[in-house]
Amino acid sequence: MFSTLLPNMEEYDVYDQDNPKLLIQSKINFHLAARDIELIQGHILRARVSWEGGWKLVTLDLDRYIGTSSEGRLVWGAKDFSWSSTKVEMAKDVYGWCPMLYATSMDFRGRALRSALNLAQCIGIENGALVCCR
Repeated sequence: MFSTLLPNMEEYDVYDQDNPKLLIQSKINFHLAARDIELIQGHILRARVSWEGGWKLVTLDLDRYIGTSSEGRLVWGAKDFSWSSTKVEMAKDVYGWCPMLYATSMDFRGRALRSALNLAQCIGIENGALVCCR
């Protein structure tokens, strides 16, 4: 069944006590608890997150968590994807829901390959900061 594939979000999410609809901390799916999400300088994720009754501007350097494989694909657990990639951009997935990182990188044969990585799979919010759980 599909629901067995989903994590128990109660373990991941914390909501504001005064406004139970306001998600203030999420270990994954940061985009559900942030606003004004953007990619700057081709590798820095910037967003506003709920913090102490207001909105705090925070950043996360994606080069610390994302790299490219020998096949030219973006991968978690490597580093410095922006050094070897061009046409780096962030946009929503085809369904308009999840933030995706898109980039063109060279594979081991020297061919340019366009790939994408779902940022919501790893990035969350903890204590008013963007974090990567990998």
